[in-house]
Amino acid sequence: MATVAVSLPSVKRRPRNQPVAGRASYPEIYFVKHIDNSRLRREVDREKRHECLGLLVLAIAAFGFIMLFACQHFECVRYGYLNQQLKKDQAEKVERNHALKVEFASLSDPERIDTLARSELGLVPPKPDQIIQVGNPAVLHSPPSATEFAGNIEGQIGIPGGR
Repeated sequence: MATVAVSLPSVKRRPRNQPVAGRASYPEIYFVKHIDNSRLRREVDREKRHECLGLLVLAIAAFGFIMLFACQHFECVRYGYLNQQLKKDQAEKVERNHALKVEFASLSDPERIDTLARSELGLVPPKPDQIIQVGNPAVLHSPPSATEFAGNIEGQIGIPGGR
């Protein structure tokens, strides 16, 4: 028995731009028709225009309220942060003020001043013969009256006292 090899016919595919077999192809024909629409005017539908404008106004109002709410919210948040920053600054300044008061109290201590005056500046307390009191001691302890003060100035500067 003999066998013969025979190749099967290949299936041919049709190109996409050709019609399916059995259908007639129609030629594409274009007719040019000149239409003059220059005299036509569109009829205004007042009801639809009113509806459209109402919707536009509503959308603008809604957008405005949303933006107003957002701005207020952002300002509130910003003021909250500012408030916290100011509280922090105030606490720091109160702490610094307390530290300065403690430092002032320690620096103005009379014993410390006396120790520094004796050790670094070489000062000693005055001897009784070094103390000189000027004027009457009873007058020194009472406050001067305005006429005495003015009289003293007139006498020192040389301003004539007669008016």
